[in-house]
Amino acid sequence: MSSEGGGDVLARLKANIEAVTKDAGESLDWRTFEEAELVLPKQLTAAEQTHIVYSLVAIIPNLQQDPTPAANLLVRLLQDYSYTDVLSLGSSNIPWTDGLAVGEHMVSFNGLMLNLLEKATVQLTDAAHVASMLDTMLALVRLWLCTPDTGIASRASKLLRRLLEVDREIQSDPGAPVRGGQGLVWKRIFGDRNIYGTIFEATTLSGPSSLKMSKNQRTLAQARLLEWLPTIGSMDWSAIARSHHDDIESTYGVKEGLLEFAALRMVDYKDDVLMHRCLVDFYSELLLSNRASSAGVASATDSPALRYMIASGLHARTGAIYLQTPGSSADPLEAMFLYGPAANYIATQMPKQVTDHLHGALDLSPAKWAHAESPKHDLHLMASLPRQALLPAGSTAAQWNQTPLSLLPSRSTSADVLNTLATILRGPDEEPMIFPGGWVTEVDDGVRQTEAAAARALYYNYLSHDQRFWNNIATHADTVALKDLALSAINCLVAVTTAKWSTKPDMPLPTTIATPDHGHLAILSPPALEYALPYLLKPAQSFANIVGGRGDTESAAYQIATAKFDAVRALHDRIQSQAQEQPEEGFEEILRTLNKRLAEGPLSREGEVGGRVGTMEL
Repeated sequence: MSSEGGGDVLARLKANIEAVTKDAGESLDWRTFEEAELVLPKQLTAAEQTHIVYSLVAIIPNLQQDPTPAANLLVRLLQDYSYTDVLSLGSSNIPWTDGLAVGEHMVSFNGLMLNLLEKATVQLTDAAHVASMLDTMLALVRLWLCTPDTGIASRASKLLRRLLEVDREIQSDPGAPVRGGQGLVWKRIFGDRNIYGTIFEATTLSGPSSLKMSKNQRTLAQARLLEWLPTIGSMDWSAIARSHHDDIESTYGVKEGLLEFAALRMVDYKDDVLMHRCLVDFYSELLLSNRASSAGVASATDSPALRYMIASGLHARTGAIYLQTPGSSADPLEAMFLYGPAANYIATQMPKQVTDHLHGALDLSPAKWAHAESPKHDLHLMASLPRQALLPAGSTAAQWNQTPLSLLPSRSTSADVLNTLATILRGPDEEPMIFPGGWVTEVDDGVRQTEAAAARALYYNYLSHDQRFWNNIATHADTVALKDLALSAINCLVAVTTAKWSTKPDMPLPTTIATPDHGHLAILSPPALEYALPYLLKPAQSFANIVGGRGDTESAAYQIATAKFDAVRALHDRIQSQAQEQPEEGFEEILRTLNKRLAEGPLSREGEVGGRVGTMEL
């Protein structure tokens, strides 16, 4: 021990561990453990570290209190240990199975055991060793599906995927030699009756189960299984599609395997619209995950996942939600909730066909855009497409004309068009889907970053080919007589201001205009600077002499003024954050101007004079 202060911490730590060893009811000194976690790992000698590790391994299983401080310190001390090093502590000394027990009071203990098992995802032999521990694997699967803690469930799910990935057998061609792992983890999960049966027991709503779980808990388990299966299918489609234990499967009304159970039998989609939506998202992810990875597939539309979806009738059922055919949904609100995921499913299955369809459906004259009934279903489909599917191959006019986004007008337009633009240009929605009990779906950060970068590229490409865009948006936003159009124009402005963008070098960007990384900086750059900012800074239009007046929250003028005020606030907040991060960039003047506008409120006195009413330029 090289530090005097560290020596004091070590002495106090040893004394507390010794006291707890003698009496399991003795309290852990949280402060000492927290100090030790920060100070000791870099100062302990090898002998001292080994002694502390063995001492902690010995006391944790017998603690009669929250083991968090001891578990956290042990994780820190074992940070550089390999799985082999962990085993050298003695498998009998490590409570693998007990540490994976389900319970709110077990979270820190669960985290410790998962941390140790995660070390086995590097080497084939380590994964094989984990597979040999039947009780541990059973406890891990049960923990994944049954724990109330979302973080633990997510880590357990990833651990199972990584163990399967490192252990999978790889055969490029039928006659080629098998490479990779021995497949022992696969055999354990799918071949062991107890583990395989536990998956059914934890997720069934009507079949037999020895697990005491509420309906909400089973719904969480279902969502976790639906999130896990597509990735496993991309590694080995037959593992999820074929039967492994026909007697277990038949008990739950299944003739084949886990895929049939999850896709067709498990979810009560008629009475649970949230799980129905989760199920439709599962279908999309199943297609996406198994489209490019399946060996021997002739085309993107000829994958085992798509063939299964068609053969089982799920393809037609999901398509009917998008097409809104009679009987596809009895509840109009439910149909609206499911429409976006169904459109995404269709887009995932055939993006080229979808974009070709949109080209035909959205190729309308200016008069039809402004006055005819809006093609709202096709606009909804476009907004549900992955943004990458809308990207042009390059920034030339000919390449831009190949994307259906080029057909959306900003001048002779409609509220539906502008709201669609706002949705696309804002970027991906970061809000996760929340299930009863607080579990949330995982967000694939790579997908989100790609979508965010695509949104930025689409904005600048659209702007470079419609440089009157912000002039038109400002005009529409100031047209009080057409409330819906004005509100949708303001929605566009807010969407860009608060855009969730990122940057990627492979995204096509125009070279004729500035392309800042953030939406609020785009508002401060030409051509938005010439139109959007002056619109925000000038007083709101008023209908005071005609209807409602200042105090009438139902009036068009008041609603538009309030939306405009919120847009000013959004821009102010983004620039203020930027100024705090980069104080040398000189945002003080624009912040003073925005603060002055905010101080005036939604309807300033100047805006009331004359009772002005905007009219749309036709």
